[in-house]
Amino acid sequence: MPKKMKRCSHGRLKHHCADCNPCPHGKLKKNCADCNPCPHSKLKRFCVDCNPCPHGKLKRNCVDCNPCPHGKLKRLCADCNGCPHGKVKVNCAACNPCPHSKLKRFCVDCNPCPHGKNKYRCAACKAARAGQPPPPRKRKRDPEIKPEPEIKLEPEIKPDPEIKQEPFTIRGYFGFDR
Repeated sequence: MPKKMKRCSHGRLKHHCADCNPCPHGKLKKNCADCNPCPHSKLKRFCVDCNPCPHGKLKRNCVDCNPCPHGKLKRLCADCNGCPHGKVKVNCAACNPCPHSKLKRFCVDCNPCPHGKNKYRCAACKAARAGQPPPPRKRKRDPEIKPEPEIKLEPEIKPDPEIKQEPFTIRGYFGFDR
């Protein structure tokens, strides 16, 4: 049986609360790359080089190292970690709601960045955290002209030969015509 998670006075799980487990940089201590660095200038627990699996992936994201009986990554399997709504519990908006009826971590109002986007998905914020310039914005391009697909000739279908049948009668069915 899983152990019961304790909640803090702020209404969060105690180990996920930045107010209860702060670092000097104002972040949740376990999520601070300055407090938990690796030699590759990444957050140590998310570094592929520091936490490799034999398959060349981050160990926690490897299906071969962390399988469930259903052939999926164990922590992302709806059958193993399901909620009453039939979804993976961490991805269910009904189980993890915000006041705006969205999944809390994807809500722009609950997790805003200075650019007016969701902090989780903002390219400028991600690049600033990584110490790199943000990637250029993608422009909509003109639709590409695609070559026409090759026309394949289908083999000729021959009709089945007709089978002569006698008309069905009750007398014939019981053998009275013979």
